[in-house]
Amino acid sequence: MVTAPNFRHNVDVTRFDTRSVPRLTALLVVATFMLGSLVTAPATAAPLNAPVATQAMVDTGIVRAADLSQFRPGNIISDERFFDTASMNEAQIDAFLRERVPTCRSGYTCLKDFRQTTNTRAADRYCAEYQGGSSESAARIIYKVALACGINPQVLIVTLEKEQGLVTHTWPSDWRYTIAMGQGCPDTAACDTRYYGFFNQVYGAARQFQIYTEGRYFTYYAPGKTWNIRFSPDASCGSSPVYIENQATANLYYYTPYQPNAASLRAGYGQGDGCSTYGNRNFYQRFVDWFGAPSIQVTGALYDYWQSQGGATGWIGAPIAPMRGWNGQGWSQRFSKADLYLAADQSTVRATIGGTQVEYRIVGEVQSGLGWPRGPVLAAAGGWYQDFVSGRIYVRPADGVGYAVASPINEVYEAAGNINGALGWPTSRAYRFDAGSRQDFAKGSVFQGPSTVAPLDTAWTSAYLATGGPSAVGWPVTTGTTSTGTHAQFTAGLIHRPTSGTAITVRGEVYRGFAAAGGITGTLGAPLEGERTEADGFSQRFQGGTVYATSRGTFAVTGLSAALTAFGGVARIGYPTGPQLGSGASLSQDFGPTTLTTSPAGVFGVTGVIGRTYRGLGGAGGALGAATSAEGGLQSGFLQSFENGRIYCSAVATTSVSTAAARILDAAGGVTGRLGWPVGPAVSDGLSIRQPFQGGEIWTSADGTTGAPVVGAVLQTARRAGGIGILGVPTGAEQESPAGWSQSFARGIVFVPRSGTASAATGAVFTHFAAGGGMATYGFATAPASTISGAIVQQFQNATVFASSTGTAETRGYIRTFHERWGGPGGVLGIPKQNEFATAGGYRQDFAGGTVLVSSTGAFLTRGALGAEYLRRGGPSGALGWPLGNETTGEGRWQQRFQGGTLVLLANGTYLVE
Repeated sequence: MVTAPNFRHNVDVTRFDTRSVPRLTALLVVATFMLGSLVTAPATAAPLNAPVATQAMVDTGIVRAADLSQFRPGNIISDERFFDTASMNEAQIDAFLRERVPTCRSGYTCLKDFRQTTNTRAADRYCAEYQGGSSESAARIIYKVALACGINPQVLIVTLEKEQGLVTHTWPSDWRYTIAMGQGCPDTAACDTRYYGFFNQVYGAARQFQIYTEGRYFTYYAPGKTWNIRFSPDASCGSSPVYIENQATANLYYYTPYQPNAASLRAGYGQGDGCSTYGNRNFYQRFVDWFGAPSIQVTGALYDYWQSQGGATGWIGAPIAPMRGWNGQGWSQRFSKADLYLAADQSTVRATIGGTQVEYRIVGEVQSGLGWPRGPVLAAAGGWYQDFVSGRIYVRPADGVGYAVASPINEVYEAAGNINGALGWPTSRAYRFDAGSRQDFAKGSVFQGPSTVAPLDTAWTSAYLATGGPSAVGWPVTTGTTSTGTHAQFTAGLIHRPTSGTAITVRGEVYRGFAAAGGITGTLGAPLEGERTEADGFSQRFQGGTVYATSRGTFAVTGLSAALTAFGGVARIGYPTGPQLGSGASLSQDFGPTTLTTSPAGVFGVTGVIGRTYRGLGGAGGALGAATSAEGGLQSGFLQSFENGRIYCSAVATTSVSTAAARILDAAGGVTGRLGWPVGPAVSDGLSIRQPFQGGEIWTSADGTTGAPVVGAVLQTARRAGGIGILGVPTGAEQESPAGWSQSFARGIVFVPRSGTASAATGAVFTHFAAGGGMATYGFATAPASTISGAIVQQFQNATVFASSTGTAETRGYIRTFHERWGGPGGVLGIPKQNEFATAGGYRQDFAGGTVLVSSTGAFLTRGALGAEYLRRGGPSGALGWPLGNETTGEGRWQQRFQGGTLVLLANGTYLVE
């Protein structure tokens, strides 16, 4: 030991010499691992700047975790840890000592094997009773002293190492046990023999710590105050003020009254300069190395789990950092051998160890893309893995190195079979790659772009990078196989490996045309050669055609390839300026002013004015389909036929005509007939179609199965009647008769009499007209329909039809004449309630205002109360028979004569027959 002058080392305060300043342990000149064989006898002190001993080299049990930048001279160890007697039990202490020195040199007794018979120490104000025993091991002595005197056994173990290196020494001399803790050894005299012996040293030091704690005699490093603490026994080395935060730290300064200077701290496990001391530095280092940070607490659920796994001496080890909260999401704490995590939404504490611990720390723990641990570390294929909320960490068996695989790369990796799949073990964590990310594996890589995540094996990865990567062909999407070879699909390109030959790349504008045509599984199929330079762009040949990318656009030529060749290729008619249109065998595609079409009828070009109209109608993808003939002259214009119609070009207009309308036009004499040239496009209301011509219109059903021309006065009358929306499609052509001209429609009929007003019958009147036999029954309409007394009234040659909310009826013959004589629908009778009918040898028709009865006796009217009574009595079939006259009135009475008498209604409401 090196001790400071004028100090008494660890004296028993019961014999305190008030005439002198108490002497304390000065310092341990060098780190414990510097002592070793250099100390040969208790009376010989090691020099202040002793070199590093070889013992340090064989101390394989230490895990050097201490970070001296965290050393705080005012808080070397917390009170909680210093006085924590439950930190280790006897078995754990014994296992710890054996772990430090697995094998002792022959002829020596190492601490793990040391035994001593101890005597009983009575309890006093500092320690409880120590019950002596025979042949007690060092572990038992340390454990029992710790319990008796209330000192953490880890503190005693570290002090044994700090003072004499006994914990790690493999060939300790006897004197090391004699003054094991440096207790009672002054700096300038021989050690006090009363404190000799291992047990006396351990017990005496532990008891002395409690004497310091009592604070009766030792107050000059009292906690809660600032003290000037020297760096060395050499006063010229100076001191600095230190605020002592707790009693445990004060105890260490009482025991070794120096703090490490900057050189000592910079030296780490080595030595500093001539003013460096190492006692309290080494205490801190050894404590951290073996038991974690001296002042770190473990609490709550983490503490419960940690303790259940053996605490600091278990597989988790000692805490090396305070517990950390993660913004209300949970908690974690680092330990010497593992890190513990508890998410707020979970009840299970999870640990990271070994490779998973290292990697999880590197990527940022909870704040990384992995999120919280969600499972234990599990063995797999000779290595290990651990599940997290958004991924896994895999630890390779070859070197124990772990790599995180986080979402979304993790999902792709899992789908590929993870470590057992095509990619194998990860060889890197994800890293920035172009505008996305990449992660490498033993047999390939996974690439994450802005919208895709996909794997490539090693060969495809090399080909991808050789092509130019994302800047050339975009990001990987998938790989596949066709009959021609294998391919890798990217967001902006494709690489194809034919079964023989070199790889072919499709990219840029050509690729956009290729993709629009369905890609490698579309009509183009696989590329046959690389991209070629054209006059003002590029082209590339594929199995099913060619893609042209020029200033006019990017388009694929597939089904029109033969047509293009037949017309002399792009050198003659130019590059494509539009996509292929149509389906099946009927296709078209624009090449500048020329549109090529192909159909079962052959290959034809559509150009000029007709071509512009055709393109405006959608080419082969529109209503006309593909051309079935070349353009030809027609009278003073031109005509070209298509699968579903024609396009007529004249001085009047250039327009298309459907096949159905063209058929009707041809039947009407074509463009030289009454209809003439079409003057505008067809107009459809969804149910019917009409198209204007020079001499009229053609009206057809939507499906073209029904239709006819509508011309002249009939067309004008039909328009006034509401046109095709009211009348519907014509069911036949215009008909001429002696009365005039007429034309029938699905929902009406138009009449143009030779003299008189043209009109149309529609709605309920037409329905009645058609149901009653049409023109054969009613003849021509003699006037347009009019509304009278709330009814639509229309006169025909042979009848008048009335349509109202109560139904439809007609008047004809003599009753029609009689009705009109009495004022018609605006007169006494009003509108008919039903058609006339035969009864009792005559005829009857009921009207809103009465009943008309016609028999051999004549035509008469019954109405009002008298008429109602007549009908109640059976009408013509009753006793009264047919009327012989109309109703008359007299003073206080109304009467009407019938065959069976006169029916009288008196003013008092009585009926009688006279």
